[in-house]
Amino acid sequence: MAFIVPGGILFVARDADSEQPRPQYSKFASGTFTYGVGTHWGVQHFGVDIEGEIGTPILAVADGTVLEAGPAAGFGMWVRLLHDDGTVTIYGHIDTATVSAEQRVLAGEQIATLGKRGFTTTPHCHFEVWLDGEHKVDPLPWLATRGISLVP
Repeated sequence: MAFIVPGGILFVARDADSEQPRPQYSKFASGTFTYGVGTHWGVQHFGVDIEGEIGTPILAVADGTVLEAGPAAGFGMWVRLLHDDGTVTIYGHIDTATVSAEQRVLAGEQIATLGKRGFTTTPHCHFEVWLDGEHKVDPLPWLATRGISLVP
């Protein structure tokens, strides 16, 4: 809403509800939850997988800084983010990275596109959580405590 006052001064009243607060956490990809932590094909699987179409946007789950974005053994391509609390998240089997090392990203910002690179049979995003950058934890409860559910 704008008001014009005689003398040429313009006042613009801003609606306090017009700006939405930025999310603190975001689901990392849309698609179908297919695998969780466990043994798959005789190999320990430390993350969760979201299957989807190649090119589907992959989003930063929380604010952080890009540690790596590019080739990774097994994953083909990945993005690794260091979050403000010291947690590291990994997004594997990506098609393309849309960020680069040392770049600052916000929760919900696109960091990559879903792919089928590395050791995989279907297009998906493999997501891992490492507390303090080294202790792998099950991403499902970690995400749930942040209001994110992958399973219907």
